[in-house]
Amino acid sequence: MSNLVNEVLLRLAKVGAALVLGLVLYAVLTGPLAVSGTAELALLCWLSGAAFVLLVESSPI
Repeated sequence: MSNLVNEVLLRLAKVGAALVLGLVLYAVLTGPLAVSGTAELALLCWLSGAAFVLLVESSPI
C-alpha cells in the first residue's frame, strides 16, 4: 500500500512541476512580452511544461 501512495505522490509531483513551469512561462509571456492572456495560451503553457518534464525525465544523460 505504501508503494501505491508513493507512486501517486510522484505522479502528482510531476503534474505540479508542469504546472509551475507553465505558470512561469505564462507570466513571462503575458508580462514582459505583452501577449494577451487567453485560456488557449494557459493550456499551451501547461502542455509545454508537461512536455519539458517528460523530456527531462526520459533524458539519456
